[in-house]
Amino acid sequence: MLLAAALAIGCDARRPTPPGAWPLAAPAELEGAQLLYQRPDGIWLLEIGAGLPRRLAEGGRWPRWAPDGRSFAFVRGNRILLRNLDNGAERDLAGADKPRAVAFHPEGREVWFTDGARVRAVPIAGGSPRDVLSGAEFMELALSPDGRFVAATVRALGGYRVARFDVPSGARRDLERGCSAGVSADGRCITVNRGGHDRLGLLDAETGESVGEILAPPGLRLDNQQWSNHPAWIAAVIEGDRQEVVLQRVSDGSVWRVTDTGDADRPDLHWVERKPPVGD
Repeated sequence: MLLAAALAIGCDARRPTPPGAWPLAAPAELEGAQLLYQRPDGIWLLEIGAGLPRRLAEGGRWPRWAPDGRSFAFVRGNRILLRNLDNGAERDLAGADKPRAVAFHPEGREVWFTDGARVRAVPIAGGSPRDVLSGAEFMELALSPDGRFVAATVRALGGYRVARFDVPSGARRDLERGCSAGVSADGRCITVNRGGHDRLGLLDAETGESVGEILAPPGLRLDNQQWSNHPAWIAAVIEGDRQEVVLQRVSDGSVWRVTDTGDADRPDLHWVERKPPVGD
């Protein structure tokens, strides 16, 4: 029954936004964290607790933080780009025939990107891209914190499937039908959107067995989840005719809505631990 419902709805479906006011708010413990997201006019940055968001890049989609939070990669047209957060400098890294998703390698020296039926890696220092994975139509991409495997959403008969690909062998293991493939901050779980997108399934990254779920609040459907570098927090999008970014706490599924534009998508939250001043 759940499988049939998921296939009927589809991961790209749009439903009416659920009724009820979800006021703008942000959890105090994330003050200072930085949220990237895309809108039709470009890539935006919201510094939690520091005022209004600002546009960083004109045009572009699929922004993803570098591990150190000082730059991010994104797609614009058929190009893979890197933008420095400190000085705003933008560099062209590579071209692709069918670019869609990007992700940083955890060592921070390469950007991996999907190009139709392959995943490629390009050094941020400059150089030619190389093929790292192939054999599927890659829709979403996430690397484990140790770089040993990739979780990807791939096209499958009748919809989408989450799969694990070992690195560097490329060995593939198909997991559940669904989308929103991701990896938890500790690398132990792979994520998959289940049912009507009211549950984010957690699969053991080694065995593929289901080990739990993160529930959306009643009446909400969440999509395009991205686990932040903080193990307790996920960035996601409210599914509906108005797309808004929310921050979701892993422990209880509570959400905080942080955008109010109706067209925000593909968020990525980066949390930097704040150190007390010297002498405290």
